[in-house]
Amino acid sequence: MRATALYGPSDLRVEEFDVPKLGPHEVLVKVVADGVCPSGVHAVRNGVQWGPPGVKMPGFPGHEFSGDVVEVGDSVEKIKVGDRVVSDLILRCGRCYYCRTGRQNLCVAKGRLGYYSWAEYIKTIDYQTYKISDDTSYEEAAFTEPLACALHGNLRANIPPGGNVVIIGAGPMGLLHLQLAKNLSGARVIISDLVDGRLKIAKSLGADEASKPNEGLTEKVMEISEGRGADSVIVTVGNPKVQEESIKLVASGGTVLIFAGIHTLGEPATTINPNKIHYGDVDLRGSFDKTADEFVRALKLIELGVVDTKPLVTHRFSLDEVMKAIDAAEKLEGLKVMIRP
Repeated sequence: MRATALYGPSDLRVEEFDVPKLGPHEVLVKVVADGVCPSGVHAVRNGVQWGPPGVKMPGFPGHEFSGDVVEVGDSVEKIKVGDRVVSDLILRCGRCYYCRTGRQNLCVAKGRLGYYSWAEYIKTIDYQTYKISDDTSYEEAAFTEPLACALHGNLRANIPPGGNVVIIGAGPMGLLHLQLAKNLSGARVIISDLVDGRLKIAKSLGADEASKPNEGLTEKVMEISEGRGADSVIVTVGNPKVQEESIKLVASGGTVLIFAGIHTLGEPATTINPNKIHYGDVDLRGSFDKTADEFVRALKLIELGVVDTKPLVTHRFSLDEVMKAIDAAEKLEGLKVMIRP
């Protein structure tokens, strides 16, 4: 089979590998649709290995996928050949403190079965593989993993019913957060981005206000909140300066959620006013990955139409064009870039 292998910075090759052999509880999936995540772009550009520290190159990127089951292990019961599926590729240990206290996203021993999903075939585990409803397309289902991460963050953002929310960044993740805030919390949402096309899509997906940061964003936030600021500010942009400025938009008693990581090598530098946090009784929170429960719920939200992912797909590339896919995602030429092996 063909799969991508990362050997160093921007050295991503499509090569021939053996089709994975299955254990008793494993499933072989032919990949049909696979999204390009910013973390994947970061991994490719910086030659960063995916997986536990110390694992040797090459690395195997990709994790936002859907496809068809073509083989199952001897002990697999609920998944059969021909099923359309998605799978959570992160294996949690179930034994560490975080797994045992319901925070599987922080598992200290996360693992994987083998290849990631920029490939023709991928091996998954049966208990983390889920059937897709007949009415859900492969591309819609491929959003399950990123939506699960957005759901984890949205729940941590403490959005009150009918609250005022600011979302910084109208990329794919920001637009998922927008729909969750509107459809789960009934929030009034202002979303900000530098790209006009993204703001237009944000308005079509329900944003109450969509504007560039230098076009009166602060004034609009204060206007809708009677001068208090937003109840929740969600930052989906991996930029230290933007994260610093986001603190100014939150109301006393509100929450700022740092959803995006900063994709630079080394420790990123940022300065946040501690007095705003202290005297404003502000919650400053982070969000990383998702739990198994959130993965299941994300798929259901897509299948029920609560979150519409169709407008978010703007580019499609073959596996042989994977570097073109990386370029398009990195240059913000559209929204979600899909690889169709």
